[in-house]
Amino acid sequence: MTESETLREQARSKHIAGETVEAISLLTQAIQQDSSNTLVAMDMVQIFIDIGELEQATNLFNKLPNSDMEGDTGKALQGQLTVCNLAAKTEGKAALQVRLSNNEDDYTAHFDLAICLVSEHDYQQAVEHLFHILKREPEFKEGAAREMIIALTDILAPNEPELAQSFRRRLANLLS
Repeated sequence: MTESETLREQARSKHIAGETVEAISLLTQAIQQDSSNTLVAMDMVQIFIDIGELEQATNLFNKLPNSDMEGDTGKALQGQLTVCNLAAKTEGKAALQVRLSNNEDDYTAHFDLAICLVSEHDYQQAVEHLFHILKREPEFKEGAAREMIIALTDILAPNEPELAQSFRRRLANLLS
């Protein structure tokens, strides 16, 4: 294993343990060791997404080679960036939950809350809101709930294939 890969693995462990500042420092060292290791840059993009630094995440992501952007990890990162940017444009999770407590059939609130939940990695709850829409109003925003479920399965497929598959099965069962 190369020095940059060793530092990258250490950084991942630190980030998972909640030691994000240390993780960023290790990834910075790794990129200085081997600037051609784009996996290091993609890990840094993920950390920036996780800590809400969307502008930095987007800027770094846009510097990746097209081959990395178009790979499974690149597509997953792009999906996360898209969802996080969409979530930032909603009223926010708390306000949306209040709206839903007043009107369970506020499909826009369900959809926007699903976006917020996906941005927080709460995929199960997000999908529940999307299926709520899909069961009651399948053509809401021209099938946006269905499209969001499909996009979510694509985001999850590389890292959580079982969860992605369970969402696909559930969607197929509902649509058949």
